[in-house]
Amino acid sequence: MNKTIMENLIKAKTEITRKEPSYFISAPFGNYIKPAGITPVTGTWTLEPRGNRFWAVAKTLRYSKEVGGWTNKLGLPNPGIVEGLRKTEPKSEVLSIAETNRGDFQKLADLIPENQNLELNLSCPNVEKKLTWDSARVLLNSERKWCIAKLSPLTTPEELRFIIERLGFTQLHFSNTLPFGDAGGISGPVLRSFTVELIELCRKEWGESVEIIAGGGVRDLGAVMEYLAVGANHISLGSVCFNPFVFRKLLRSIRNER
Repeated sequence: MNKTIMENLIKAKTEITRKEPSYFISAPFGNYIKPAGITPVTGTWTLEPRGNRFWAVAKTLRYSKEVGGWTNKLGLPNPGIVEGLRKTEPKSEVLSIAETNRGDFQKLADLIPENQNLELNLSCPNVEKKLTWDSARVLLNSERKWCIAKLSPLTTPEELRFIIERLGFTQLHFSNTLPFGDAGGISGPVLRSFTVELIELCRKEWGESVEIIAGGGVRDLGAVMEYLAVGANHISLGSVCFNPFVFRKLLRSIRNER
């Protein structure tokens, strides 16, 4: 392991303590839903524009009764990083970005202010090609409170080791949507067992040196407590936003718990 990254992991281990969790509204919901006390994640934004988000939603978003979750085949439609930067507040919001061509992260790093909170989407199941992540490290710096790697529910132990020990990411978000055949990716309760398994693996291998954001199927306080109990530091809210009644009820429960 790189000596500097090892030193950073040791430092992180002493700094990360189990304190009151932060809550996030995951992208793309964070573009539109920004309740007080919750951190919205906007995007996901790419270097160049990629189609129309609303058209992609209307065309591919469906509810699967089979597994009780939402499927989509969006493929990161967005108007591009310049618009994303205009719409995202650097310190109180998180900008979600993705690489669609090798080298995009370096180009994005040249455009994004050093104090802009980031989430790197390393796991969209609807992007046409899988890219290596080696250039992602250029976005890590001490100016950002958040520089998060958002990962697939199918992330392997070897991939985790690469992201944590080789690239140096200590803030991880489990999990993105699960690949679901021709429907693209699926979100919701189906993700919970995958997310729990990844949290437990991380805690076993890296202890408290990583900060974990857990998401997937968070529809009530019970899901929040389950994730925190197995070792998550923070919670991400996603497809629950489709149901305003359930979402508002969950927010009330979270605020009452604080």
